[in-house]
Amino acid sequence: MRKFFVLAIALLAAGSLTASASVLIGFDSIPTSALIPIPSNNLVFGGGPVTWGNYTWSSTNLFNGVGSIFGNTGSYGFGTTNGYWDSAVGPMIGLNDSTTDYGVTDTMTIAFTNPVFAVGDFFNYDADESSPTTPATIAVYGTSGNLIESYNLDFSTGGAADSGEWLGFSETTPIGSFTMTDNYIAMASTPEPSSLLLLGSGLLGLVGVARRKLGR
Repeated sequence: MRKFFVLAIALLAAGSLTASASVLIGFDSIPTSALIPIPSNNLVFGGGPVTWGNYTWSSTNLFNGVGSIFGNTGSYGFGTTNGYWDSAVGPMIGLNDSTTDYGVTDTMTIAFTNPVFAVGDFFNYDADESSPTTPATIAVYGTSGNLIESYNLDFSTGGAADSGEWLGFSETTPIGSFTMTDNYIAMASTPEPSSLLLLGSGLLGLVGVARRKLGR
């Protein structure tokens, strides 16, 4: 069984920052313009690429767990610690593998057609498979491919359904691409969390049907 993920970029976790950058935590901290929409009528398995709006999505995971997923509206699990997402979360993208399960470290990339200065969405990952040497990581890169900032996800949702964290980056230099690496990391285009249960600062929860990773 593998996982599913959403695309609207919310970024958070624990990691390294640069002096000119800021990690955004919580829905209210992420500008509306920074959110990345994910279509619900374009389900893709594998590595893509898929171009939508101002970005092109691709993944290095072509086959593991049926490959990465773009535009999923079904369920996607994150192990016993971080629960699962279902259709209430909305369209998502998911890496759908981990170093622990497959022995390789894969990455999904959002490459912007026109550079942006902020990016963010709703995230979750499999904390059970994360470790100091193989963390779930989000990062932004400049237009020349230089790393601007990275952050390692380290939150726990307590296994609640449709939970996670709103995360993002705000930079003073143009962002050419955004990456998500390891541990079934997923991102979703969730609606404004007015009806969601707060699990903590930047944490949200709903209700859903449990399943570990993407069922296949």
